[in-house]
Amino acid sequence: MLHSDLQIVHCTKVITMILSHYKEICDQIRLNLKESQRMFIALNVWFNSQRVAYLKVLIYWIDIKFQFHEHFIKFMFLDIEHINHQLMIKLMKILKNYAIKNKLSKIVINNASNNNILKNELEKILSHHEFQWDRTQNFINCLIRIINLMT
Repeated sequence: MLHSDLQIVHCTKVITMILSHYKEICDQIRLNLKESQRMFIALNVWFNSQRVAYLKVLIYWIDIKFQFHEHFIKFMFLDIEHINHQLMIKLMKILKNYAIKNKLSKIVINNASNNNILKNELEKILSHHEFQWDRTQNFINCLIRIINLMT
């Protein structure tokens, strides 16, 4: 039997609380990023056994006190049929939402072939926004994946 003083929280309230906490964390990250000059983003796309695509986005920077920061900022599903287009849209939305387009130094990506399309498209889009981005110098393929492919 339940205790008479026990209150069961409705799922809507739990979702609201989680989203509110997520917004607070994102707002704090935005504040921290204002002080930073350069940062890089890591994009990791993978598929489960049912061929559902997932995207994980991490952001890294060093603050004015030379403290290293790493934050998980996004996890989302991707439609496998339009994965390249979705990657571009999601990445541009992150750059805009966190106001880091002009602070972005590097992007770390896995070695999937679709990332070549991402490199080319990002260079085109950023150049339209008067931001110089060289796809040959500003993308870093994940070293762990490179070593794994070599072994």
